Amino acid sequence: METTHLRRGSRPARTGALATAATAVAGLALTGVGASGIAFDIVGGIMAAIAAVTGQSGVVDLGFDLPMAAARAAALAVGTTLLVTAVRRRRRARGACARCGRSEGPGGAQAAGPDGAQAEGRDDAGRTSPAGGGRETWQARGSWQRLSVRAGYLTVLLAAGYGALKVQWGLGGTVGLADPRAFGDVRLWTPGLGDTGVLALIGMALGLGFARTWRPPLRMPRWMPLTAAFVGSVMLVPVGVLGTGLRVAVALGLANPSLEGVSPWVFDVIYPWFLAWGLAMGTAAVGYHHRTRGVCRACGRGRPAFVRHARGEGAAAREGAATTTL
Repeated sequence: METTHLRRGSRPARTGALATAATAVAGLALTGVGASGIAFDIVGGIMAAIAAVTGQSGVVDLGFDLPMAAARAAALAVGTTLLVTAVRRRRRARGACARCGRSEGPGGAQAAGPDGAQAEGRDDAGRTSPAGGGRETWQARGSWQRLSVRAGYLTVLLAAGYGALKVQWGLGGTVGLADPRAFGDVRLWTPGLGDTGVLALIGMALGLGFARTWRPPLRMPRWMPLTAAFVGSVMLVPVGVLGTGLRVAVALGLANPSLEGVSPWVFDVIYPWFLAWGLAMGTAAVGYHHRTRGVCRACGRGRPAFVRHARGEGAAAREGAATTTL
């Protein structure tokens, strides 16, 4: 009697895993290089444009080096592409859809059981879960979605706090200034004040939209808020990490940067603030993505993200719609 032995970790599998890992490492390296200064490139470019129109100088001189900004943007784009490629390779290796990552059957059902029937996951109330899976899968997904919604509201609060600080400086306020005359004769439209206040407003809108889940009839393409959140997180997280590290170095006596009339506590607070803001926005965006991705166009798995029902339909229809949008 012949016995067939399956060798675990065959050479093609190992080669594919190594290629995926190498792609991911290269993507992380390029993304890190691009993200390291992209925030200053974007804000510096905005400030330079406002200064050219108004003739006023900014509250700080960030400068704008177009070749370096283009190089960092290119590194960020290539690095992100490599990371997406690595993720899709990994999904294919485990038998999931490369586009959406789902591995269960169409409509969110699990694989067929021993009797050939499709098993659907249901929660404690007997409702079918949006993407299949048993009780543990449903509860885990619900916990993650609650976290992402709270992250959206946290994004609103953090963006509002930063925007309020910058706007009050633009209106002549002195909260956070060691020298009340540090910024001279500034106005709300001075580069570095009102413009960053507008960016904060955009952050607030993104956080609220992710928490409340944008849905028709707004008809906003999903890629627009998700791309804005990606750019925002890429701007905020690196600055938060580097700035927090700098403040730790200052506390240890290893650095002595110029504060330009700003109170030290502002820097001690604002850099961790940026880090928390970027992480909260990214978490909220990921939750929004999973709630609204709907049926995958590549594999057909999943369920519609939004369910339209006419007036007069019973509670069952409304119950079914509620399970798809949180």
